[in-house]
Order: sequence, then C-alpha cells, then structure tokens
Amino acid sequence: MTDTEGRTGSLLTAQFVILCGIFFLTTSVMAMFFQFQQYLRSLGINPGWIGFVIGADSLACFFIQPFLAVRLNAANSRKWVFIGTSGMAVMLLSYTFAPGLPYLIVVRILHGAAFVCVMSALTALLSDLIPSRKSGQAFGLVTIVRLLPYSIVPPLLTFVDRSPEGFRTALIYGALVMAASLTLVYRLDPSSRMVPDVPDPPERLKLKEMAKSLARPEMRALFATSLFLYSSYTTVFFFLKAFGQARGMDNPGFFFTIANAVMIGIRLVGGSFFDKVSKKVLTAVSMAGLAICYGLLFHASGIMSFYVLAFAAGLGWGIAMPVLTALVFDVSPPHLRSMNLNLFLITMQGGFFVGPFLGGLLAAQWGYGALFYFCASMSMAGAVLIQTWLRRPREQGVGEFQG
Repeated sequence: MTDTEGRTGSLLTAQFVILCGIFFLTTSVMAMFFQFQQYLRSLGINPGWIGFVIGADSLACFFIQPFLAVRLNAANSRKWVFIGTSGMAVMLLSYTFAPGLPYLIVVRILHGAAFVCVMSALTALLSDLIPSRKSGQAFGLVTIVRLLPYSIVPPLLTFVDRSPEGFRTALIYGALVMAASLTLVYRLDPSSRMVPDVPDPPERLKLKEMAKSLARPEMRALFATSLFLYSSYTTVFFFLKAFGQARGMDNPGFFFTIANAVMIGIRLVGGSFFDKVSKKVLTAVSMAGLAICYGLLFHASGIMSFYVLAFAAGLGWGIAMPVLTALVFDVSPPHLRSMNLNLFLITMQGGFFVGPFLGGLLAAQWGYGALFYFCASMSMAGAVLIQTWLRRPREQGVGEFQG
C-alpha cells in the first residue's frame, strides 16, 4: 500500500466494522457498572473504600499496558483480544460470589487486567486501519460506538431488580455477552492494514522510543490532559446517581442519556470537521467548558438545570475525547502509533482509578461540593496545559512539530 492510499483510503472497511462491534459489546458490559457504587453500599462496604474498589480495575493497566505497548503488533493482537475477552467473561461470573472486600478488590483488578488486554489489542489493530487524514473522523466514530452502551444500559438497569441479587444476575448476562463476542474476534484479520508496510520495530527500540515519547513536552501535555479529562469524567459517572438521588431526583441516570445523545450527535455531525480545524484549540475550549459545567453541577437547583448541564457536559465530552485521541495519533509516526495510543490508554485508565478514588475520599470527607470542584479544577488544568505546552503539528507530517 502506498503512503497516499494510507492517508486517504476508505475508513469504513469490514475490519473496521468488526472492531467497532467488539468495542460495542465490551463497553456494554462495562456500562453495567453504573450502579456498582450502590451495589457496594448494599454489601455494607465501608464508604471510605468504595471509591478504591470502583477504581481498582484500572490499577492493572499500570503493569500490563507498558508490557503490551512494546509487544502488540498486527500479527499478535487478535490473540490478546481473545485472552482479554475470555478473561472478562470469567471475572464477571466471579463477582457473583463476593464474600468480602479483599475478594472484591482482587476480582476488580483481574477484571481490569482482562479489559486492558482487550482495549490495548483492539487499539493496536485500529491504528493500522485508520487513514492518517481521517483520524478525527475515525476516533469520532469509535467513541460513538463506545458511547451508545452508556446511553442505553444505565436507564435499562433502573427497570431491573435493584437488589444485590439483581445486579449479580445482570453480570451473568454480561459474561454471556462477552462469550458471544468471541465469534467476532475470530473474524479479525490482522493482515488488513491501512498504513504503509513499515517493519515493526524490535522491543528494545520500542522501549527507547517510549522513553523519547515520554520526554517530549507535547506528549506529556497530551498524556496529562488525558489523565485530567478521564479522572473528572469517571468521577461524575460513578457518583452522579447518588448525588441526584440525594437531591430528590427520580431518575438521575437520565443525565447520561442526554449527555451521551449529545456526544453521539456532535461526533456524527462534526467527525470530518474535527480534521479541518485546530484540534489543540478544540480540546482546550471543550476542557474549559467542562470545568464550568462541573462547578455549576453542584448548584443545580432543579431537574431542568440538571438536564441543561447534561447537554453542556455532553458537548464538552463529545469534542474533547475523540479530538484528544486524534491528536495523539496525528503526532505519532506510523510505526509508533500503536505504542503511543496504548501509552495514552494508560493515562485514561489512570483517570479511571484516580478520579473515583480521590472523588470517593472527598465526598466521604467534605461532601459532593468538594467532589465537583475537584473535577472542575482538573478539567481547567487540562485546558491550560494543552494550550500552553502543545505546539501546532505540521500539516503535512506525522509525528513532527513546529518549533
């Protein structure tokens, strides 16, 4: 394949659709944990530990993701998708026993390890299927696929049995979904590539390149901004339902139905637009807007203001998440895109741990006001960081910056 074909080829290939299908099913299972906080409370878990348990699934990424980042390639990624998918099915069943806190933490970490295997390998495969001039559109579509379950599953869970037994039953169905997704895994074809046929660098070289990536100010800015973005998002996701119920709202889960509908809409409408404007400016503006939303959320006086903020938050998340990912793709040379995107996933998973853990401590000690101001501070820090440190990429190059 020529470099020109790699830049401008078709995005919606059969392999891209299959990858999106696996993303969708995997995310549908993770969306079931919207009511995990309530489940832990029903088990009598100490409130000070709930945030840690919620975020413990992300701990595995700090050990597994660096290992995978230098080893994953088009040839071996399908194997890791299979390992992770099978592991998720087993761990979902393991939750149903739940004899105590230590057991739950172990299961949560192993569940996270399996999830990291799936997402890392899918990302490696995805990085070889995206034309370089369609990165914004590609990641916009992928994040739509990953968002749909969060629009559908949380509201559905409000209609099922809310007892611990009901949640365990839902997890059994989740395990069956993961087992069924193996049929899609077998249809993955690692030989389908959109990028030019560049030899995969050896692990030793990748380790050096990893160190170089982490040393570059613009990459550190991207990774830190990702940590801030996903820490604040995950905190809101896990604690919003209890906050809304404390304010007397009947169905606070509808907040994410609205937000996700907006996120999907902006990505459908603006997918190609993301590739025509400054991704740096889009990210900074959306992060600043999210900071304002988080600060106002605690002061929402009624259901209508609550839903207006859901719309605004959906707009911010809908832009920031795919555009930030596309920036990482754009600044990486083709043979290192898989590695850099997996390093990016480490910061994302780090946010999934840091947010709920610190948010849980803040909420337990000082209440929901401290939690939402914490989210606002992180989001504003990301806006300042991305605008201050990230230099504009060269239009014609990949992985290069103007000085």
